[in-house]
Amino acid sequence: MCYNMSASHSITGSAASQPASDEALHGLTDLFSFILVMVSLVLAIGVTHLVQGVADLVRLRGRVRLEPVPLVWAAALFVVAALYWWSLWDLREADWRFPLFFYMLLAPTLLHVAASLLVSTDAVEAGASVQSEFDRIRVPFMVIMALFSVVVTWDGWLVGAESAWTPYRPVQLWTIGLYVAGALLGSARAQRVIAVLGLATYVIAGFFFRFLPGAFAS
Repeated sequence: MCYNMSASHSITGSAASQPASDEALHGLTDLFSFILVMVSLVLAIGVTHLVQGVADLVRLRGRVRLEPVPLVWAAALFVVAALYWWSLWDLREADWRFPLFFYMLLAPTLLHVAASLLVSTDAVEAGASVQSEFDRIRVPFMVIMALFSVVVTWDGWLVGAESAWTPYRPVQLWTIGLYVAGALLGSARAQRVIAVLGLATYVIAGFFFRFLPGAFAS
């Protein structure tokens, strides 16, 4: 009889704890969805600006020569935006506080600024070439994207969703190095190589490292 009573209490306790854990997980998910609204809004505005800018450049193709480097970077930024959105699932069970939420807004904001610099057509419509306009904004663009890469490299660790070192960390450090090289090296050949390497890195990262959501969540 004692054995049966003990088993009964064990089953009852387990059943009681299950709804509590489910409720806690549901609360975390609701909070994550709430935080994701603002982050996704800023990100979506940046992607919209990027796509609109590329469309404007295509519209001006009869008046200006389209250069490959800015277009390759535009494609890379589109992939970056998709990867960043996909990676946010890693953070779904983080213990959110306002400083962490504010930190999470930095990445989409920086990406938006970089996209605005890259595909702005005001100077092109005024008579500047696409290449000369890219040369003018190259350094601030690379610096902003390097800062973006630093922010997204450590966001998961800061919110406690991943360890300090993951299999994806070398890729992230590699992209930071690419942007630093892009800011320092001004030759056209170097810029073409860096742009192609950047796009290739993000495509490979998406298909091989982040093929599944939550790939590096602890």
